[in-house]
Amino acid sequence: MQTRYRDSAQSQTRGFTLIELMIVVAAIGILATMALPTYHDRIIRTQVEEALSLSGIAKRAINDFYAANRAFPVDNAQAAIPAAEKLIGNYVAGIRIDDGAVHIRLGNKINAHVDGRTLSLRPAVVSGSPESPVSWLCGHDRPVEGMEGIGENLTSIPERYLPLNCRGWGGGGG
Repeated sequence: MQTRYRDSAQSQTRGFTLIELMIVVAAIGILATMALPTYHDRIIRTQVEEALSLSGIAKRAINDFYAANRAFPVDNAQAAIPAAEKLIGNYVAGIRIDDGAVHIRLGNKINAHVDGRTLSLRPAVVSGSPESPVSWLCGHDRPVEGMEGIGENLTSIPERYLPLNCRGWGGGGG
């Protein structure tokens, strides 16, 4: 009698059935397919942010030009920086100044989803106060009330790949 009780206890501790394991694997697969696109977008955003950091040379030159002339340079030569095709990096194929705005053309090692696309940085100044410091608008960002953006926004990167501060959410009266 005691042996039968032991046999029934052993049969209850066999583990998971094949169906239960397949359900767990399917659930993990579904979660993975949801996470991969988000991770992919994050990688592209990181590359765009790194490309954006290379624009510092152009922004400094524009700030210096504006401080000296109370106007914005029309091109790279007037801002005294190298030609667009000479300002390159791992994710940047060129940086061009056009009427005060900085246009970063993405390329080289950048992800194919944004290769050849442009990200614009535009100076923003306080209306009627040339002594006020210059702020910068990234991509689709809009100036706050009392400021005006200078230059044209040529950003052609899909919003999902833009850094958050370049998407134009919120903002002021622009």
